[in-house]
Amino acid sequence: MKKKKVVLLITGLYYGGMERVAFIAHNLLKEQYDVSVVTLYSTEADYKPEFKYIDLNCPPKSNKFLKLLNIVKRTYAVRKMKKEIKPDIVMSFGTSANFANVSSKGKESVIVGIRSYDWLTDYFATFTIDKWIYNKADLVVSVSKVIADKAEKTFNIEKSKSKVLYNPYDVKYIRKKAKEQITEIDIPNNGKVIISVGRLVNQKGFNHLIKAFSLVLNEFPDAMLLIVGHGDKESKLIKLISDLGVDDNVVLLGGQDNPYKFMQIANLYVLSSITEGFPNAMVEAMSVGLPVLAVDCKSGPREILSLSDHNEEAQGLEKNEYGIISLEASKSFDYDAQNIEECDYVLANGMKMLLNNADLRSHYSNKSYERAHEFTYEKFKCNLVSIFDSL
Repeated sequence: MKKKKVVLLITGLYYGGMERVAFIAHNLLKEQYDVSVVTLYSTEADYKPEFKYIDLNCPPKSNKFLKLLNIVKRTYAVRKMKKEIKPDIVMSFGTSANFANVSSKGKESVIVGIRSYDWLTDYFATFTIDKWIYNKADLVVSVSKVIADKAEKTFNIEKSKSKVLYNPYDVKYIRKKAKEQITEIDIPNNGKVIISVGRLVNQKGFNHLIKAFSLVLNEFPDAMLLIVGHGDKESKLIKLISDLGVDDNVVLLGGQDNPYKFMQIANLYVLSSITEGFPNAMVEAMSVGLPVLAVDCKSGPREILSLSDHNEEAQGLEKNEYGIISLEASKSFDYDAQNIEECDYVLANGMKMLLNNADLRSHYSNKSYERAHEFTYEKFKCNLVSIFDSL
């Protein structure tokens, strides 16, 4: 029987959740489907895929007029690619890829994804154009139930064409990589090491995490905070660390090919994001068995850590089935060391509570590992094939 042709269309090759998911989908589907990975551009690539992929060579532009021309160029390039490959299904990852996918739509089935809660208000172009994108697609796949519910209401998407697909994780591989030796830095084995992973951008709320951690040092002066990632707010974070006088306790490790080995020696994972879709690094930390403290951002943390109503909002600190949820972080994007907000104090109290209680950490360590197995490659593949079959 001839295999169906599937194209996975991504924006670029940066370290990121949607790129990672696209590559995993390629590997999981390649036996069952004829799968091609296509990227709008490959400049400044972090990833170097071991499989062949198609580069449409349409990198981003800074000038407004050139940006508009680039949108047209990308649409034309994707349409030409579709004519050559003749795919049955094209699934896109990223707002730019979604637009190019829908605007070049032919006889193939088109699937677009919503990867982050802020995409519901931070539009690719305008509300009208984004609504057109989601409604012209054959299916809209959201990375969480909260996003799916909100998208259906915001863009008037029919429930029948709205699907949820959680991100996949290879728990065995993560735990194997976590055993690799750390050579980059000496880390104390004192039971007081906190870690967080993500791009150094406003969205990840590392300004809140660092401010909260500075409060933790009043009680645990030998605690250490490791932050893995790179991004355009690095200089602001370095200044904040200096202004708070926590240079000896906070380490920015930059981007790491293997963040898991750093998770392995930590005692607590903290997620401080302003917004998320489905936080990959948090579930990866849970795969290693790290207890988790997460702010109540939209979306993902509550859906992963709690079995209750996913639309609830934390008023302070909440002990849930699989981790602890803290008050939502402020969207102030404030890097002033003198301005410590209520959400920072609450997050600090959560860190201190877990550092103070080894039994609580052990409990949530076991629950983390248990929960991580709900998001396996096998379940992801089964759900994705089911989505394809529904077309």
